[in-house]
Amino acid sequence: GLETVRTTGTHTQGQGARAHGSMAAGGDPAVSIDEFVLEKHGNYFKKHMHALPQHYKTMDTNRLTLLYFCISGLDILGMLDDIDKDTIIEFIYFYMSPLPEHGGFYGYPRVEFDSAELDRSNNQPHIANTYVALVMLIMLGDDLKRVNREAVACSLRKWQLPDGSFCCVHGISSLDSESDIRFVYCAACICYTLDLWHAVDMDRMRDFLVASQSYDGAFGMGPTCESHGGCTYCAVAALSMMGRLHDLPGKEQLIDWCIKRQHFGFQGRIEKPMDSCYSFWVGASLDLLGVGGFLDGNSCARFLQECEFRQVGGFMKFPDSQVPDLLHSYFSVAGLSLCGLLPEMHARLNMTRRAFDAAPAGLFKLPPSGREWS
Repeated sequence: GLETVRTTGTHTQGQGARAHGSMAAGGDPAVSIDEFVLEKHGNYFKKHMHALPQHYKTMDTNRLTLLYFCISGLDILGMLDDIDKDTIIEFIYFYMSPLPEHGGFYGYPRVEFDSAELDRSNNQPHIANTYVALVMLIMLGDDLKRVNREAVACSLRKWQLPDGSFCCVHGISSLDSESDIRFVYCAACICYTLDLWHAVDMDRMRDFLVASQSYDGAFGMGPTCESHGGCTYCAVAALSMMGRLHDLPGKEQLIDWCIKRQHFGFQGRIEKPMDSCYSFWVGASLDLLGVGGFLDGNSCARFLQECEFRQVGGFMKFPDSQVPDLLHSYFSVAGLSLCGLLPEMHARLNMTRRAFDAAPAGLFKLPPSGREWS
């Protein structure tokens, strides 16, 4: 791990280490955003909005999540005006559940069934697709007035489990799906965006998150699970939106764990290879913890440059991977933001600061019992 933390440039507005200037810390030439093929990356996202390669067929029930990678990626790149926003807004609302007690967004087109019972059991709004639908609508300039907030609140109550965690779908029962820390994050995003904190038990949410903290200060998928960069982001961001980050135990140990995940690029777990997507997961965790300046932006950007697929755009998981994919392409672009090379991210919701600041008044509320921490 990094026993000595190296920083580059200045820490501006809590957002990652800067990689600007002619030389970075340690005498390495500073990476310029002009070294990346941004136009090709924009085209990569645009193409995937209209047609997906065959290997994405296993993700057919998560179409909105795949669209989110494209929309948010274009927003970070400053290319969102290149697409038909109104058409995409209508496309997203097409996936919204019409059921008043079963609110949220599907990840796939609703299927017609012969009975209302079969409809409720099989057409299941998904907590992650509901989160990405809401933030995409905000990025595209929608005011969310068409979202049935109380219907979403009904789903949140069903999605929350007795241990405080959340499942991702609730058809016949909460046993229909997996449940872990990822969906606690999604629930926090939905509550933070729509002010639905009354629909969840926040004390149980917090208890589950703290129980998922490992001996090294970081977080796993649930209690007794290995610490993981993505899970750590989910926990830190959720606690931040809940206004409960201030009373998280072991923050210094957690920060130490995050800093030591950078070995040029970032790894997601101890003794694992560096992976492009953790530039966001771990980098954003540092940002939310108020120590984004500890991210070595120049080193991280150099690693992402090695993962760049310059022929057609996109980013690969590893430098020696064969092809890019949407997930790693998006989180690499988000990572470049945290490195200071692209516009600022709002780390809590994983969207641009521009979109967050332009959202209609009344959105984004901490619960009454929460408070900001920095």
